[in-house]
Amino acid sequence: MVRAGLITKLLSCEQPLLQVLADLATYGWNADAPLAKLNSSHIRNALHRYVHAELSAEQVGEWAEAIECREDIAYDPDSLAGATIFELTNPELTLPLNRVRAEELLQQLSVDS
Repeated sequence: MVRAGLITKLLSCEQPLLQVLADLATYGWNADAPLAKLNSSHIRNALHRYVHAELSAEQVGEWAEAIECREDIAYDPDSLAGATIFELTNPELTLPLNRVRAEELLQQLSVDS
């Protein structure tokens, strides 16, 4: 599969993360230009899966971390989506993910769309 397709799979949070990351490993984290853009719907999907017990808080954090530093995924770190990715990646510095916080984030992100 080509890199852009793997990035899309990563953002969609529908495939097992370890498999997607293993496939992406051949390309590294760096890129000349972004191949996809993170948007609020990507994060909402991951949070919905958490709320419905399809993903653990740790899995959501790992997913966010996999996105945060990639140069082949564009997002504005100062946007709500960027702040949410930071929060999900760094629960020890921000707020731990729990059901109440996930619902709050979902509400904020639905307004941001």
